[in-house]
Amino acid sequence: MNMGNQTSITIRWRTSAATNTKVTVGTVFGTYPLVFTNATSSTNHEISVTGLTADTKYYYTVGSTTGVIEGTANNYFITLPTPSSTRKLQILALGDCGNNSANQTNVRDAFLSYAAARNINPDAWIVLGDNAYNGGLDAEYTTGFFNIYNGTFLKNLKLYPCPGNHDYNNLAANLQKRGVNLPYYDNFTMPIAGEIGGVASGTEAYYSYNIGDVHFLSLDAYGTENGAANTKMYDTAVGNAQADWIRADLTANTKRWVVCYFHHTPYTKGSHNSDTETDLQAMHNYIPALLERFGVDMVINGHSHVYERSYLIKGIYANSPTYVPATNQVSSSTGRYSGAAGTCPYTYQSGQYKHGTVYVVAGSSGQIGGSASGWPLAFMCHNDNTNGGCLYLEVDSNRLDAKFISYSTGPLAPVVRDSFTIFKDVNKTTNITVAKNVPLTLTASWRGTYVWPSNGSATTQAVTLANATTGSFVYTVKDSKTCIQDVFNVTVTPPLPVSVISFTATLNKDIVLLDWSTAQEINNKFFTIEKSTDGINFSFLGNVNGAGNSTLTTKYHMNDLQPVDGVNYYRLSQTDIDGTRKNVEVKRVTYKGTKGFRASIVNAGNGVINIGIHNDEGGMIQLKVVDMLGREVLLRSVNSGSGNVTQSIQLPKGSYVLVLTNSHGETISTKIIAD
Repeated sequence: MNMGNQTSITIRWRTSAATNTKVTVGTVFGTYPLVFTNATSSTNHEISVTGLTADTKYYYTVGSTTGVIEGTANNYFITLPTPSSTRKLQILALGDCGNNSANQTNVRDAFLSYAAARNINPDAWIVLGDNAYNGGLDAEYTTGFFNIYNGTFLKNLKLYPCPGNHDYNNLAANLQKRGVNLPYYDNFTMPIAGEIGGVASGTEAYYSYNIGDVHFLSLDAYGTENGAANTKMYDTAVGNAQADWIRADLTANTKRWVVCYFHHTPYTKGSHNSDTETDLQAMHNYIPALLERFGVDMVINGHSHVYERSYLIKGIYANSPTYVPATNQVSSSTGRYSGAAGTCPYTYQSGQYKHGTVYVVAGSSGQIGGSASGWPLAFMCHNDNTNGGCLYLEVDSNRLDAKFISYSTGPLAPVVRDSFTIFKDVNKTTNITVAKNVPLTLTASWRGTYVWPSNGSATTQAVTLANATTGSFVYTVKDSKTCIQDVFNVTVTPPLPVSVISFTATLNKDIVLLDWSTAQEINNKFFTIEKSTDGINFSFLGNVNGAGNSTLTTKYHMNDLQPVDGVNYYRLSQTDIDGTRKNVEVKRVTYKGTKGFRASIVNAGNGVINIGIHNDEGGMIQLKVVDMLGREVLLRSVNSGSGNVTQSIQLPKGSYVLVLTNSHGETISTKIIAD
């Protein structure tokens, strides 16, 4: 299962004899209304299944037009959730797995047992390189990878691999064979054009993708760059194709979490030594600085056949003796979140800044063992070179949990030998003013456990206040291990003329839905919605008349039909009959356009209208403005070049219709207001 996203997936298999290709798909086992075929006879079968619905379980059959090879109840996959989904995400990572060993099958079976007991069905399966030993040969992929996982993970988990040195057969002659003439590239299909999110890389060697609010980067730490014989990923100077792409991709990222994985680890004292091996020294000299600058939360590697997990660290860009805890260790906690002293989770704010990163070496899913001089590294929190295992991640909104799942034998049973937790955007202090008798819901800023000592020791994530008494009040909520606390300073005032009790901005495909409601209204003339791309400079979007005077709950709605690519801010304000205006709240929505021909309109004031045009086909666009009587007031031709162009027009005060037409006859028509 490759290239899985919200609406499509690529299914691959191999047969001993050449046949044509057929896949059937449906949401009910045994009923398969979607049929995909390829008439070409082949032993290597690859079909892209399209037209699917996000976050949906599909059953499938594979075979030919003359018969089904597989089609049991275990032949299923689940499409990725929508980009705005807030449900828990589950990720499985295996490193250095493909050696056809007892440890490999034990790690597999231990995770299956762990998952079955907890109803875990991973949204993604990551492999960290060295996926087939020793030379990454096609026959070794059969014995060490496909035969081992064929009856389990391969049937229903979406796979997102990265290559290791053994996938290149450790041969200098293979290093420039990115994307071609290697079994690794022949056996897997990776996104090269941003099909699952991220910036297009143009190569299967490295790529990125999004799952919910997590951005993943899969990198190639062994193949060479720019067609050169020796230039590798760690040569991060401008002009290195992979490094330039990493910078562009992370700059464009808007997801809360960033997880990066590749084979050669920057830090290890296991079966490899990052203080003595040239490639690994180059890795820690350059790659952490690049990733940490953009706020990467977690780096996962293989190569060293052990498990090592760092504290939350930053700034170690040389051999390990340069490590200084006061400088490089962001937190002294183990991050295990067990309730014991020194185990509180790592916490920091979201953003592209050097907040600290957790580095994990998880290279014992097949190969296992080894320790170099200096084992373990001083900044590693947990080290294990005797027990094999896999890394399992759960991301639940602003909470990330990671576990090293190993096993015990006699009988085989899963064992969690290490774990850590990260929270983002918690420990908040919020100041709120609310009118008397207007209900107010306070919500803790994390997913987990809750104690509200200031509100009757409630244990839910949210509590609702009646606010029956005016005055100032402090409400706190803690987690059960007293590691996290939110504080709400609530001021209850006499009743307001207009009480807004909710305001939401929700993305629905290419439209932003703006909804708000009031509990009461006195002398309310109208509401105004304004729009901004920076949260500072707002322009008029529209007015909605108020109810005047009302003691009932009243609901209001407006649509933004032209959100801009990136972040959109929406400000709600209210104006009384006497002209008094009050800003209520600002909401933020991140939008990535799905239309090939679209435009964003921003009223800059003083009759200036700024128009951003995206046209996938490029070429000339006719821009026309007519007044409300249908009279043409402006006509110009615009060259959209490679796809994006900005135009600014000046109009007299009034209402107009803007009409944009591209060379394919596609038309955008929208009302604009110059004020």
